[in-house]
Amino acid sequence: MPHALCSPFTLVSALALALAAPAVRGQQGQQLYQVNCASCHLPDRANVGPSLIEVAKLYRGKPKEFVAWCHDPQQKRKGVIQMPSMAHVAPAQLLQVLAWIVESTAGKEEVQVKNADRFRASPSMRRRPLVQRIFMPEAGPAAIAVATSNEWHYCFDAGQCRLRYVWKGDFIDGWPVWRANGNALAKVVGDVLLREARSPLPADAGAKRRFLGYRMKDGLPTFRYRLGEMRVEERITPLLDGWGLERRFVLADAPAGVQLTMTAAPKMIYTSDDGSFDGLVFTPSKGKERAFTIVMEEKE
Repeated sequence: MPHALCSPFTLVSALALALAAPAVRGQQGQQLYQVNCASCHLPDRANVGPSLIEVAKLYRGKPKEFVAWCHDPQQKRKGVIQMPSMAHVAPAQLLQVLAWIVESTAGKEEVQVKNADRFRASPSMRRRPLVQRIFMPEAGPAAIAVATSNEWHYCFDAGQCRLRYVWKGDFIDGWPVWRANGNALAKVVGDVLLREARSPLPADAGAKRRFLGYRMKDGLPTFRYRLGEMRVEERITPLLDGWGLERRFVLADAPAGVQLTMTAAPKMIYTSDDGSFDGLVFTPSKGKERAFTIVMEEKE
């Protein structure tokens, strides 16, 4: 990854921003940790990387050093996997992570584990839901893997602002990424049921795509992005019956008569109470043009 060390002005601004609102800072810091750090760092014990308790001891009162290390990490310990660069995470966000780490580990002691347990790959990662920022196959470097439930998972490409694929089974095995210091891809552990060829939303071929981040609710993200002039919020959640996923779109500045063209998926079917399908083309009902849900169910 390219290194993007921050200037003194940027870091001063980031410090002021991170210290402005403690409650919001803490919540955002925890969310950022879940996406960027949780695969390698556990709160109270060493895993692929050191525990959060140890990180807090190393960098408490040293925000500049923490940001510099995250953006340009070096091989620090013999026999331990080198941390990949977190240059894609802004200084202000890293400071939110550090503040949450220090606060959440206060008064806690580290649990000692054996090396065999420390470096074990964990394909299942049974905590659900789970949002994981990691390098994924068939996606750009800004991939985000999301486990919505014990069975249903998807990969969202923040660089392309679109869903890449949906799979059912276990989640991911991140060991190849950790072992290769970020120069490899995680493994999908399950059966891919849908590979989306392109965004179903209408957009000119040359329309600029811009990812605007996401908001977390009930452990799952709502992605925010722009396709040309159109602003989109997209949220994917599991169906209560366990047979598939609901995909919720909220649009602003969308073209009149908006239609979505879905990707053919032999193992899944599309339905919606908010509009009608003509083959793979979805037309929202009157009054539903700006907010609608498409259900993606597994074929029996």
